[in-house]
Amino acid sequence: MSFSDTTKAVLGIALLTILLASFLAIGTAAADNEELANESVTFDNESNVTVSVDWNESIDDVDNASADVSVYNGTEYDDDPANATEVLTDEIDAEENETTETEYTEDDDLEDGEEYRVLVDADDTEADDVTIDDGSVGGGGWFGGDGSNEGGSAIAGLAIITLAIGAAWKIKGDDR
Repeated sequence: MSFSDTTKAVLGIALLTILLASFLAIGTAAADNEELANESVTFDNESNVTVSVDWNESIDDVDNASADVSVYNGTEYDDDPANATEVLTDEIDAEENETTETEYTEDDDLEDGEEYRVLVDADDTEADDVTIDDGSVGGGGWFGGDGSNEGGSAIAGLAIITLAIGAAWKIKGDDR
């Protein structure tokens, strides 16, 4: 049984479309809390540490949506995260389409000059971005909060689009 080049191209495009849909389904699967930030900070009594969470407008249950903040001894965390001392835990409540933030001070048992590891977990379908600012020049870091594998999905999508264009070009070439 032999297939024409046009039939092969059409089947190829159909398979590529199915693959693309599969990648998108994986990337948008229902999400539990994901680690959205993991940053080392040095605490300073003068500037403190601020964690900000940008929430999107599509929060299903705003009364139960929140980000979990965990602060660990930085040196211990660098050596062995599983056995690091947890210094502080907190929860930042969500506000739909708003940014909520909490400032941590020496009143939270943080010590001046000590290094800490700050982790923030939230539902990546509700939180868009997380910022951890230790008051240093340049602040903390920005972390994407959507939890998707944008790099891998983008490359796969680009490859699929390229193959689809090539197949369409091949089909058009057969019609000449």
